[in-house]
Amino acid sequence: MQFQPSELTAHPGERIVWVNKDLFPHTVTAVGKAFDSGAIAANASWSYTPSKKGEYAYGCSLHPTMKGMIKVQ
Repeated sequence: MQFQPSELTAHPGERIVWVNKDLFPHTVTAVGKAFDSGAIAANASWSYTPSKKGEYAYGCSLHPTMKGMIKVQ
């Protein structure tokens, strides 16, 4: 019930992959909806490739206590 690591550093054009290792679905949803994975099933993955520098806070729309941050440098 948490993103590990909760903070990532990436560069524009670098692919980021989330793998759901829980028994139930999760989402990766940016604050402001810059990206949204939709439901990621157990043992499935989703990837995102940022194109711009900045900080992107995100969370799981199904579990509001799950939060994370991508710092694109």
